[in-house]
Amino acid sequence: MIEHPYDGAEGRPLLDLVIEGMSVVDRDGTLVGTADEVEGGHLKIPRPRPRNQHQYVAPNWIVAVDDRVRLNVTIDEARRLWATEPYAKRHDLHRSR
Repeated sequence: MIEHPYDGAEGRPLLDLVIEGMSVVDRDGTLVGTADEVEGGHLKIPRPRPRNQHQYVAPNWIVAVDDRVRLNVTIDEARRLWATEPYAKRHDLHRSR
C-alpha cells in the first residue's frame, strides 16, 4: 500500500508541494494529466487538444501529493465541472481561446 504523507492537509498548502511534470490522478487512480504549474491559486494542467490550452484544478480537489498529485474527484466529474462556465467564473479562471 502506498503511503500518502500529506493526506489531511487538503487544499492550498498542497499546491506548494507540486512539481512540474508530476502525474495528476483522479480518485480512482486514472491519469488526468501532468502538472504544468500553479497559476492563480490553481494547478494548471495542459490539455492534449487543442494545443496551448489548459484545465485548472481547484485546490480543494487535491487530497494528497506524494509521487503524484491525487484528486478527490473522478476524471468524469472533473470534465463536467470544466465544461461549465459557472465553474470558470467562480474560480476566476481566464481560459485561453
